[in-house]
Amino acid sequence: MPTFADKEVQARLLREIQELYEKRGQIEADIRALEAKSKLRIEKAALQEIDAYKNLNRTRAQPS
Repeated sequence: MPTFADKEVQARLLREIQELYEKRGQIEADIRALEAKSKLRIEKAALQEIDAYKNLNRTRAQPS
């Protein structure tokens, strides 16, 4: 009977390991997606700052 129990334990551990790897993969995918969103937000904010700076310089250059 110990052999059967060992096989059950091994099978359960293998399933748990597989589930953990799947969860890890999903978490890593979620992190990559969040990093991409963050990068886009930073780029968008930078472009808005550039536009604001350009507009500021345009208004300063115009005679009153």
